[in-house]
Amino acid sequence: MWSRRTFLKTAAAVPLGVLSAAPAPIDVGGRKQLFIDGRFIARSRGITLTLHPPRKAGAVMLPEAPWERDYIGAYLSVIEHDGALKMWYMSGAGKGDPHLCYATSSDGVRWERPDLGQVEFQGSRRNNIVLARFREGAVVLDPGAPAEQRFKTLEAFGGSSPSALGTSSSGALMLMSSPDGIRWGHECEVLPFHPDTMNVLLWDARIGKYVAYLRGWNPLRVVVRTEIPRGRLFQTWPYTPSPKPYFLWSFLKGNWPAAIRTELPTVIAADNRDPAASDIYTPNVQVYPWAEDVYVAFPSLFRHTAPPGSERVPMNGVLDVQFASSRDGIHFDRTQREPYARMGLPGEPDQRGVYVGLGMIRRGDEIWQYYGGHAADHNATERAATAIMRLVQRLDGFVAAEAGTDEGEIVTPLLRFEGTRLELNADTSAAGTARVELLDASGVPVPGFELRNCAPVIANDVAHPVTWVGNPDLARFQGPPVALRFRLRNARLYAFQFRSEAAA
Repeated sequence: MWSRRTFLKTAAAVPLGVLSAAPAPIDVGGRKQLFIDGRFIARSRGITLTLHPPRKAGAVMLPEAPWERDYIGAYLSVIEHDGALKMWYMSGAGKGDPHLCYATSSDGVRWERPDLGQVEFQGSRRNNIVLARFREGAVVLDPGAPAEQRFKTLEAFGGSSPSALGTSSSGALMLMSSPDGIRWGHECEVLPFHPDTMNVLLWDARIGKYVAYLRGWNPLRVVVRTEIPRGRLFQTWPYTPSPKPYFLWSFLKGNWPAAIRTELPTVIAADNRDPAASDIYTPNVQVYPWAEDVYVAFPSLFRHTAPPGSERVPMNGVLDVQFASSRDGIHFDRTQREPYARMGLPGEPDQRGVYVGLGMIRRGDEIWQYYGGHAADHNATERAATAIMRLVQRLDGFVAAEAGTDEGEIVTPLLRFEGTRLELNADTSAAGTARVELLDASGVPVPGFELRNCAPVIANDVAHPVTWVGNPDLARFQGPPVALRFRLRNARLYAFQFRSEAAA
């Protein structure tokens, strides 16, 4: 089966010849470009694309309130807004539906539960609940919306009995909005069926449309996608009606599979590189804001643990988180199947389930993410520890183009850029180096900017300037297409960016 790793190894057999027959130059302007896939690798040798998981930084919230008695976390969203960090998370107590709760923080480590007075719980409104009996949607900030609709969330409602698609008892997906993330209203049914588990609505500036990533079943759990036409956000969204009645999975008590839903196209799904009894649990897709044309997803891979042929709805199993990336929000690369966030050790609150939340917070050269950790299996009947926990990732550090002790090389496609200097997000270690060479459209090194004239990069830096015999100035190469040749040894290359002195 084709993979990025295979591509990078076999590409070395391609001669380093003339570049003029390559596709049209890529206009990178002065925007950062990531090595999350092979987009910027026209030819290579001795290079692999390697996933780099974040560092676990421990629990930031434990279940303390009565409405958090059974669990805290599962699905959550974190947004930086008006100088504060704001979190929306699910909690549960007893047999009732879960609640959506709200917390704030000034440093991202210590979180407070404000008394909001919005929802009554056990006779009191002194709590941080913003929506009672809330089903699982992510909260997003929509800066381009009217002030009263600035925050949005999706809520899935299930029906009371099996029914044909399109009737109210088959469930519905509701869109809600809020001016502050605390007072919610403007509820509207946008789909007449029930896609559960942390559905995501986002504004995709690249295409100028709202896009939703939702749970699908085809036949196991998958991520599906729909674009919402302009002016249709608070109306029924486009979907393809099923040709015959399909039953809502959560009310089917027979053996697996439960139901097949084909109303929306699938964009992320398990395949034959995953364990046979596994599926994609959460549609956790986000636009990466610190580089160009990068969508990232952190779906939980659900590994079913029931013996084959015995599984019933709902299912038992364990979950941890993988990484996926895309350049267009439609075609996702899951080459890296190693866990992005692993299950924890015995006794830790994330021992059996990990659910990364929506939202990435930048702190200097780090990205902070938050996740729900669960010590019990999915659908376990026993109570077990849960927590909301923090991850620390290097800026742009999801995937690196790497070379080991044996020297490796990358030649990019032809590029057009704006700027006066080149910066690298790279980690060479003390024993490694990175060098860069400019090639013209014929593949010939540009005089003065050859590898031998490049000052070796020996650093661990997210924005390290490259110089050639003491000269970093690339201003005269703006316009005509050039390619970059990277020569690496014991080095990780995460990203590159052309920048002007004013922007640096």
